[in-house]
Amino acid sequence: MTVRDIVRKAWQVTQVHLKKLIWYGAVPAFFSTLVSSVYLAYQYHAFQTSSLFTGKDPNIGESIHLVWGLVSMYPKLSIFLLVMTAIVLAGYTILPPIFNGALIHALIRIKNYEPISGSFEIGLRRFFPMFEFALISGSFSIITVFTESSFVLRWWGENVFFFILPIFLFIAMVGLIASFLFTYAEFFIVVDKKRVIKSIGESVILVLSNLRKTILVFILMLLISVRVVLNVVLILLIPMGVVALGGFLASIFYSAISIVMISIFTIAALAVTSYLMGLFHVFSTAVWVYTYALLAHKENIPIKDVDLTN
Repeated sequence: MTVRDIVRKAWQVTQVHLKKLIWYGAVPAFFSTLVSSVYLAYQYHAFQTSSLFTGKDPNIGESIHLVWGLVSMYPKLSIFLLVMTAIVLAGYTILPPIFNGALIHALIRIKNYEPISGSFEIGLRRFFPMFEFALISGSFSIITVFTESSFVLRWWGENVFFFILPIFLFIAMVGLIASFLFTYAEFFIVVDKKRVIKSIGESVILVLSNLRKTILVFILMLLISVRVVLNVVLILLIPMGVVALGGFLASIFYSAISIVMISIFTIAALAVTSYLMGLFHVFSTAVWVYTYALLAHKENIPIKDVDLTN
C-alpha cells in the first residue's frame, strides 16, 4: 500500500462520512479559531503599545488601573464577558482532547467497516491521557516559544531578546523534532489504550523504524493539504477584518447598526473558518489513522470503491 493510496482512501472516507465526522473537527476548530484570533489581536495591541513603538517603559500598574476602571464603569458587561471567557477557555482546553479521541476511534471503526456509535464515549474515557499528552506536546510548541520570546522582546528589550534568541531557536527546533517523533502517540493512547509515556515511547520507535514512509506522508500532507495556510490566513483575517469593517461602518452608520453588522460578519467568518479547518482536520487525522494502522498493526488496507455508509 503506497502513501498515495493512504491519502486517497482517507479522502474517500472523509467525503463519505463528512456529515458524521465534521463535528469532531469543526467544534474544536471554532474555539481554536476564536482563541487564536483574540491571541493575535492581543499580541498586535501589546506590541503597538510597547516601548518598541511608543518609547515608554512598560508599566503593568497602568494596565491594571485601566482594566479596573473599565470593570468599575461597566460591571454587568464585565461579568458577562468574564463568563463568556470562561466558557470559551473551557471549550478550548477540554473539548479538543475529547473530540480528537472520539474522531480517532470513529475512523478506526470506519476502517474496520463497523458503526461509529460509542466513539464520543471513548473520547470521554480517554480524556485525561489525551489532555496530559496535549500539555506535554504544547509545552514546547511554536506558539509557546513565540509567546515567551515576544514577552522578552516587549519587556526586556532588543538586547536581551537577541542574546536569548539562540535558546528560543534551539527550543523551537527541539519542539519540531519532538512533535514529529510523537506523531503516533495519540493513536497508541486511543486505539491501544496505552499510558501517555508508553505511547510517546512507542511513537518514537514507530517513527524511527518507518522513517521514510512517515516523512513521505508528512511531506505529501503538506503539499495537498491547505490546512496550515487556512489556519494562518483566516485567523489573521478575522481580527483585521473585524477592526477594518468596524471602522468603516462606524463612519457610515449609527453605532448600533455597526455593532449588529460586525457581529453578523464575525459569526459568519467563524462558521466558515471552523468548517474548513474541521474538514481538513478530519482528513489529516484519517491519513494518519490509516498510516498508523498500516505501520503499527501491519494491516494491509484494501483500496477499493465500496459502500462505506454502513
